Amino acid sequence: MKVIDLTLEITPNIRTFPGSPQPAFIQWSKFDTHGYFSEIMFLSTHTGTHIDAPCHFIPNSASIDDLTINRFVSQAILLKIPKKADETITYEDIINYKIKEKDTIVFVTEWGKKIKENNYMSNNPGLSPDAAEYLVNKKVNGVAIDGPNIDRGLDANFPTHHILLSNNILIIENLCNLEKLNGQLPFTLVIAPLKLVGASGSPVRAIAIEEKN
Repeated sequence: MKVIDLTLEITPNIRTFPGSPQPAFIQWSKFDTHGYFSEIMFLSTHTGTHIDAPCHFIPNSASIDDLTINRFVSQAILLKIPKKADETITYEDIINYKIKEKDTIVFVTEWGKKIKENNYMSNNPGLSPDAAEYLVNKKVNGVAIDGPNIDRGLDANFPTHHILLSNNILIIENLCNLEKLNGQLPFTLVIAPLKLVGASGSPVRAIAIEEKN
């Protein structure tokens, strides 16, 4: 068994969605005063590698704590579809892949390599609405991507978010280290959000598990 961490490190300098706060870790207790060390976190629930719950865009729908835990462990397939700034993954790009019901689809656009560039958050590629509708019809469990947004950065209407979340399909954004996966066979994807009552999302520890041949 091979275990691969697909999670970005959360630091005060991590790139965040425009308008969202930068994370802060504030020391709360000290060894010399309290006998132990602890800190307070201040960050958006959509920081770093994270999951979107349906209520992120769909009013009166499920929050993170409403989701059943079995959805966080799923068979996943890796689709390597490189895209440049502002491009979309289309229906034609994915139609020939074998996608099963309850799979989680993990897209590799290679945009994750640009995380240190100024346009990482604003010009990322995304999944087109027609491709999202196709995945809805396939009844997938979730859709994940190696970029900050399942919609392309230029699209302020977030159509793909609306399509997927209104159909109770999970969205996982900002995966990393996908190049370490074999990519030829399905793998087990573990997404572990915090159980935040009423929250629209949560940072996750994303883990891939591959069975050795």
